[in-house]
Amino acid sequence: MSTGAGPSVRPGNLPPKIYKAILGTGGDVVRGTEITEATAVDERKAGRDVVVCGQNLRDNYALAQKIETTANGNCKACPPHYRMGPGAMYHFHADPRPPHPHGHCFYETTKRKAKKAKTKP
Repeated sequence: MSTGAGPSVRPGNLPPKIYKAILGTGGDVVRGTEITEATAVDERKAGRDVVVCGQNLRDNYALAQKIETTANGNCKACPPHYRMGPGAMYHFHADPRPPHPHGHCFYETTKRKAKKAKTKP
């Protein structure tokens, strides 16, 4: 039953979150600070990496594609580049790729997740 306070969100269906990202060892994508969609677009325009994290693959894919398209116009969906290592993730990047830095908009799938940054005590 709805209280009229807005749409309800079931615990297993939370909207994806967006984070700044860096590449770690073995192709791992390490998530940093949580950011807004507008900030993610700015990060991508500047050639930096971001990652979309959540439990719903379709939502993650759609948001990553939206961010990349907004930032760079045409974009290309790519599978993990296995030469990067076992932690490589699915992603979007500008198409055609601009000169370096070009960055990526990564997104989580059911089997490929971003790593949490280790914090200092």
